[in-house]
Amino acid sequence: MHVIQFVNQTGDTVEQGDVVVIGQAQTPLYHEFDQNIIVPEIDLAQSAYDTHVCGVVCALQTHVKLEPHDEPTSDTEVRTEAGSTPLMPQTFTPEELDQVDRTKIEAGQRGQMVTLGAFAQCKVDADIAPIAVGDLLTTSPTKGHAQKVLEPGKAVGAILGKALGALPKGQGKIPVLVMLQ
Repeated sequence: MHVIQFVNQTGDTVEQGDVVVIGQAQTPLYHEFDQNIIVPEIDLAQSAYDTHVCGVVCALQTHVKLEPHDEPTSDTEVRTEAGSTPLMPQTFTPEELDQVDRTKIEAGQRGQMVTLGAFAQCKVDADIAPIAVGDLLTTSPTKGHAQKVLEPGKAVGAILGKALGALPKGQGKIPVLVMLQ
């Protein structure tokens, strides 16, 4: 499974299973230790066949706080380029981690999204069309949800993946094989 970090700049809480798209207002945000790795900003998907689809939210990005003797040294300090903003680790004590709901990512927090591979949680809207195992999925007009591809010509560049579960009607979560196309 391929998982990458993102920054939640939606202004809302996103949660595990939400379908997300690349945010329209990208600022230069970089991985804390490698200035060659961009950390994208995301928005919740909310239109059908959106070619900005980038993955499914899986978890809050967390790090455990370092003990004082484990603090980073000068050779591990973050380097920044002019105009870039490094994203420092969100740190939590072990006690704080016990209290954190890792399935919800608040505005401004970093999370992880599945961009390739099988994942057990994807929000889908089967009121648009029933979903069967093997159906292609794309973004839907239902905020944060996927739907069955009904018009393959419109789905080019907007495919999220394939359904690994079925949902005959309603909104719910199903397992998916994420394979952005």
